[in-house]
Amino acid sequence: MKKSVFFTELKDALMLEDDSINESTQVRLTSLSTLGVIAFIDENFNKQVKAADLREVKIIDDLINLIGPENLVA
Repeated sequence: MKKSVFFTELKDALMLEDDSINESTQVRLTSLSTLGVIAFIDENFNKQVKAADLREVKIIDDLINLIGPENLVA
């Protein structure tokens, strides 16, 4: 997946209002956004993550490392 598409779709899953997000954008997960991110990862990367896996995610780069940076292209 292209990084630009990843950021756009992730913004929706995280329910962020800010138009520009990048690797250093802080992530504050609620129960609803956690479910959205889990579904986003499953649908787009065919990876199953649990809510516990997302507890360590502080910034978008943490999420990219969880998904696998090799799954994103510039």
